[in-house]
Amino acid sequence: MMRGSQYLRISILNLAVLLFAAAMVACGGATEPLAPVPATPAGDAPAGVLRARDSVLDYLRNGVNECVPPQQASWTSDDVPNPPDGYDVYRFNSGGCAISITTASEPAAEPIYHVSLGDGATGFCWQAVVDDHGQILLTGSAAQTDPTLGNPARNYCEQQGFTFEMVTLSSGQLCGRCTFDDGQSCNAWAYFHGACTPESADIAP
Repeated sequence: MMRGSQYLRISILNLAVLLFAAAMVACGGATEPLAPVPATPAGDAPAGVLRARDSVLDYLRNGVNECVPPQQASWTSDDVPNPPDGYDVYRFNSGGCAISITTASEPAAEPIYHVSLGDGATGFCWQAVVDDHGQILLTGSAAQTDPTLGNPARNYCEQQGFTFEMVTLSSGQLCGRCTFDDGQSCNAWAYFHGACTPESADIAP
């Protein structure tokens, strides 16, 4: 039969063990902050593409701050199974903001990336041209065309038999528009990337 003093010693020992374990858990929670969700797409994308995307996001966070999810936001990638000939296209989405990145399929010593952002809810439209080091070379309407890629969105629209035009939105932004035979239209880059089609277009000419 266990004596009272032995029972008391065992109870105190058990209590000490429990308190020590609880302290370890508490300390662990205090010293290990929640890690942000990495802004990595669901699929594989070249490092240069991700550098271009993140460089543009940082640029916008420090400026207009439109169509820019928080830095810890996660991104998903949409498949672009049949990009226009001669180009690779990568499309990412987060919180209603869509980013599409276009680069030439042929390997280049100094790859160039065209980054297009759009937010269907706000009508935000913006472009940038970025080099392989993440350096932003052109922004806004100046980025509609660049010496390396030209204007693939315009070329693609016209090759499909539709009409391309530059329009000034109510926000003052200058964007390319591809107008279809029925008078409906898409943002030219959204059409190029496959995010908007003649069947889904709902933008009035």
